[in-house]
Amino acid sequence: MTLVRHALVVGNGEPPSKQLFDELMADNPVLLCADGGADTATGYGYRPDYIVGDLDSAGEEAKRGLPADRLVLVDADDTGTDLQKVLRQAEQLGVTEAVLVGVTGGRTDHTLWNLSLLKSFGDRIELRIVDDYCDMRLLVKGKGIRFRAATGQKISLCPLAGAATGIRTRGLKFDLNDETLAPGERDGISNEVVDNPVEITVGEGDLLLCVQRQSATGRIAPETSDTAATSDTAATSDTAATRDTEST
Repeated sequence: MTLVRHALVVGNGEPPSKQLFDELMADNPVLLCADGGADTATGYGYRPDYIVGDLDSAGEEAKRGLPADRLVLVDADDTGTDLQKVLRQAEQLGVTEAVLVGVTGGRTDHTLWNLSLLKSFGDRIELRIVDDYCDMRLLVKGKGIRFRAATGQKISLCPLAGAATGIRTRGLKFDLNDETLAPGERDGISNEVVDNPVEITVGEGDLLLCVQRQSATGRIAPETSDTAATSDTAATSDTAATRDTEST
């Protein structure tokens, strides 16, 4: 069985709080920094595993002591941003899951572009963009999600590029049943969890799932097929036990 290799990717945008950074480093991900993002990591007491880009923004302290093969120089050009370059490096390292921080805030144009990377790299790397306010991931056809969250947890469903159709949800205050969300026409802003597990699937299109970190616990716990099966089995067993007790 191939082990999942996960990474924390640090951009040179508005840095996350140290509390959030520490939280995301708790399970020892590979620490990949897009050029100046290395200064954020170093400032919080972490040494990058790799610094990728044209290396014109990362400070000397961040680069000091890092082996030459971990300083990945990609010449400045018009073929991509430093964040794209570091994600290509992640692919080469065999990364299959990554959380992106320091990629929102400040430059709105950069934020919009970075959101598009959830689509362009999403078929090879399971990506999330996280800041102190929101945890975002992309849902597409054949790639829905089932998760548990605290009752009252605020989430939003935002079509990323054109309409998202055939959306079905379960466990939300405003459930959708084979419905469409479209930019400027109908949104899925500020829905909330009322029952567990929550399930969301998409028929066609790209749907951004935004979990509001300052609501309830600010977290969701996605279920794998194994944990979902376990939960379903447990629920079935509890129901059967209740029926047996009632019949007795």
